[in-house]
Amino acid sequence: MNSLSSLFKYATLFTFFTLAAINSAFSQKLNTDSLKELIKNAKHDTIRIINMRKLASYQILHESKPDEGLLLLNNTEILAKKIGFHRGICEVLLTKGNYHFRRSEWAKAIECFSELNEHAEFIPDFAIKNRSKMVALNNLAGIYSKNGDYTTALNYYLKSRVILEKMKPDATSLCIVYVNIGSHYSMLNQVKKANEYLNLCYPLLNKAKPYLKYLYWSEKLTLADKLKNGPLVKSNIDSLKKNLKDNQLSEFEKDDYRLVLYEMEGRYQEFYLKNIPKAISFYKTKLALAQKLKDVAQTHETNNKLGEIYYNLNNYTLAAAYLKKANEGAKKDAIQQVVLSSSKLLSEILFKQNKSDSAYRSLSSSYTLRDSLNTEKNLAQLNFLENGYQTEKKEKTIAQLKLSNIEKELAANQRNKLLIIIVISAIALLIILMLLYRSSRQKRVIADKDSALKGEQIKFLERQQQVVSLQSMVNGQETERNRIAQDLHDGLGGLFSTIKMQLSTLKHEEKYLESNELFQKSYKLVDLASVEVRRIAHNMMPEVLIKIGLVPAIQELCNSVNAGKLLNVSMQAYGMDERLNPSTEMMLFRIIQELLNNIIKHANATIVIIQFNREAERLSVTVEDNGRGFDLKKNNNTAGLQSVKNRVDYLQGKLSIDSENGVGTTVLMDFLINIQ
Repeated sequence: MNSLSSLFKYATLFTFFTLAAINSAFSQKLNTDSLKELIKNAKHDTIRIINMRKLASYQILHESKPDEGLLLLNNTEILAKKIGFHRGICEVLLTKGNYHFRRSEWAKAIECFSELNEHAEFIPDFAIKNRSKMVALNNLAGIYSKNGDYTTALNYYLKSRVILEKMKPDATSLCIVYVNIGSHYSMLNQVKKANEYLNLCYPLLNKAKPYLKYLYWSEKLTLADKLKNGPLVKSNIDSLKKNLKDNQLSEFEKDDYRLVLYEMEGRYQEFYLKNIPKAISFYKTKLALAQKLKDVAQTHETNNKLGEIYYNLNNYTLAAAYLKKANEGAKKDAIQQVVLSSSKLLSEILFKQNKSDSAYRSLSSSYTLRDSLNTEKNLAQLNFLENGYQTEKKEKTIAQLKLSNIEKELAANQRNKLLIIIVISAIALLIILMLLYRSSRQKRVIADKDSALKGEQIKFLERQQQVVSLQSMVNGQETERNRIAQDLHDGLGGLFSTIKMQLSTLKHEEKYLESNELFQKSYKLVDLASVEVRRIAHNMMPEVLIKIGLVPAIQELCNSVNAGKLLNVSMQAYGMDERLNPSTEMMLFRIIQELLNNIIKHANATIVIIQFNREAERLSVTVEDNGRGFDLKKNNNTAGLQSVKNRVDYLQGKLSIDSENGVGTTVLMDFLINIQ
């Protein structure tokens, strides 16, 4: 729900102050002359380093002298490394990393925070060491999250959680970490894992800062909305309203949360209760508050939303009024997504009002803007990937240098041991050798056990990583299918509708075209192309599956195949009265779709039987055909079968294929499922 954006700025602010904790202690104006005097006369290098870093940070943040401040930071880092003052090194790296973060210089920022994480390991004080490591990991997570790499960001947040829980943290810090992790699992469509971490947060809410209750309930609301669970959405809205009354908040915070609450209530009335007048009332209340707070983004988004609702009600006069306000305001404030959405709806209103030329210009400008936004997004992603590549190269170089130093140290240690052995007498040597042998044997046994344990841990982590990667890949494929289907429907579909409308207008204006055979054929081809685009978009994201469920969607798919009269497909469903969760239904639909495609292309079959059999939490799916079969050893890794295997693995199911030449093929799948 994009209305939650205002809520999440609290989480962002908390993260920033946590990351900048070391260098934000002097937000008041400093006397730089006295600070320089302290640096000059410091008796210990550690005190000099702390004050040098403080002065450099002040020059960057408050005196607008970044070049001077960065030069001083580099000199501070050299001195800190020279005396092995790791706390000072970490403070310098944090200041430099935050500077690069603010400038979106991702590669340099990642390099600073990665090195900070390494140096923190050598800080003697346990609390400062862990706090510094957690700061580095949170910073890295923030960078990857900001650039859309939620899987990597989640990995860093999980590592941060392990460190935080060692420190006996307060309830607020724990809640922030749990909500961050839950939020990223939600963005990766891992609803169960997201709920798991939010449930860890819930018992701590009464001891945490008040605003965390709103972050918690907002995330719960997002998950409920993903599950299309209306009663749960209403329950979470009521919890938010209750907390708004119970907590002591500033008027600014109350107004900010009311913005979100009005959006949520409007959405609930619109999509779950279908009470459009009540939804309009909430959206108008939100609009008035956004205008009062001078929140231009929320003002333009809400105007656009009201325009969309009135358009769906066929009230084109009111719709155009709101959409024009949204369009003009968004153009002024460079909120391009609102400009794009409002332009498309305005063009459709103009078409309905028979203003074809104006509608065409508005639609063309919206497509130009959409292409521009996609280009900017792709360039930003490519730049981030390039920065990541450069950072990885630097990390490899550092690792090689460290390995070389370790080898030199090992060689020096061996020479020293040899000298000691030469000095020892024969009897002492014998005793030492016996002790060394015994100790070596014990160490070898311990090392073998430790190695075996680490090996098991590595295998477990690899399996976990494979599951996360597979889930991310499949989720990415579904997201891309959805995007392409929407682009086909909104882009090509709209364009064909425009062409068809203009041809229709031309036919009415030029009567002789009604008898023109070439014109009539062209008109029919445009109509056929429009239907074909809708069919392709429907196949990529079938409405029956989303609105009614898996069984009707599969039945419609069977009917579509049967219409060709070359293949007879029948379906049997037992115990499928209750719907599964949307993600599971989509995966099962894609599996059946892929298997039917393979049968049509390769099996030369005449009969196919699809069977669903559900008993409690277990679901068995069978697809059987009477085709020519195939050799499993030779054709086990085809693209079609690999796609089926990936989706079965995604659902953590079991797949079995039995095929015999000239007899046919049977595909058996077993899943443990739930309806949440």
